[in-house]
Amino acid sequence: MSTKLFAAMYGMDDYQGVQALHVGDTLYLVKDPDNRLDHHAIKVVIPPIGAVGYIVNDSTLVPHGCWTGAGFYDAFHQLTCAKVRFTMRDMVIMELIEMSHIPVPQMDSFITGWQSRENA
Repeated sequence: MSTKLFAAMYGMDDYQGVQALHVGDTLYLVKDPDNRLDHHAIKVVIPPIGAVGYIVNDSTLVPHGCWTGAGFYDAFHQLTCAKVRFTMRDMVIMELIEMSHIPVPQMDSFITGWQSRENA
């Protein structure tokens, strides 16, 4: 990605909370096409914790300078990565990065595992 893309994640209270994330952490962004509330949902995952939240997909809530999930949903196939750039009390802002810069050992099996558990 030649242009820097930033995205935000709110609503982590239902998951691990913002305390689980630190500036510089690598996050995996996974499309969640089976999400009944949002057909452009992008789940944020940290192995081995699992899901930690979703990318904000409401243009009235997304911070200035960040993209909504729908805005970059078609920019990647199923999985991409991001780095945490800022953490606040109830929000994380991340920068999308290219997968080629991140080693992803056994990521496919990890994603398949948590998807099957959530669909159960």
